[in-house]
Amino acid sequence: MRIACLHTAQVHVATFTDLFADKAPDAQLIHVVRDDLLAQAQVGGIAMVEEPFMNAVAALDEADAILCTCSTLGPLVDQISNPKVVRIDRPVMNVAAGVGPKPLLALCLESTRAASLELLMEAGANLTPTVHLCDGAWAFFEAGDMAGFADAIASSIRTVADGHDCVVLGQASMRVAEPALRDLGIPVLSSPALAVDHTIGVALS
Repeated sequence: MRIACLHTAQVHVATFTDLFADKAPDAQLIHVVRDDLLAQAQVGGIAMVEEPFMNAVAALDEADAILCTCSTLGPLVDQISNPKVVRIDRPVMNVAAGVGPKPLLALCLESTRAASLELLMEAGANLTPTVHLCDGAWAFFEAGDMAGFADAIASSIRTVADGHDCVVLGQASMRVAEPALRDLGIPVLSSPALAVDHTIGVALS
C-alpha cells in the first residue's frame, strides 16, 4: 500500500509519519512538502495556485491514496473529483456535524475560513456554527514555537467555547492544542487522525 501526503509545512511530515505508523505500519509513505502553495494562496487566493497544486497531485498518481494535509487548499481537492485524493478536513467536519447543532470552528488562518465553513455546512444542513479566528497564534507556528502555538490556540478558544456542542480545530497543525483543552467539557476534534483512518480506507478500497 502506497500513500502520498502533500503538505504545506515540514512539521507535518513527522506528525503523519507517526499516525500512519500506528494505523498502517506496512504502508509505504511518500511525503511532499510545498510550503510555497500555502504562502501564495494566502496572498492571492487558491486560484493562484490551482495549476501547481494540480501538477503536484498528478505527480503522485501512482500512490493508492493521496492525502492533502492543508485545509486552505481543500476546495482544490474537491475540484479534482478523484476518490483517491483525500481532503484532510472532510472526515472531521462529518464527525462534528453529528455531535450537535452548535459547533465552534476554530481557525488560525483567515485564508481557510470560507473553505472550512462551507465544508462544515455541507456536512450538516441544520448547523449554526460559530467561526473563531485565533488571532496571533499563527505567528508562533511560523516561528517554530509549537508550545506557544498550542497555548495561544487553547487560550483563545477558552474565551468563546461556552454554549457550543464541540470545538473543531480546523487546521491540521492545531492538533497540538488538544491536550490543553481536554478539560473543556465538550469534544475537541482535530483532523489528522480521522483523515489518516479515511485515507487508509481509500488506499485499501
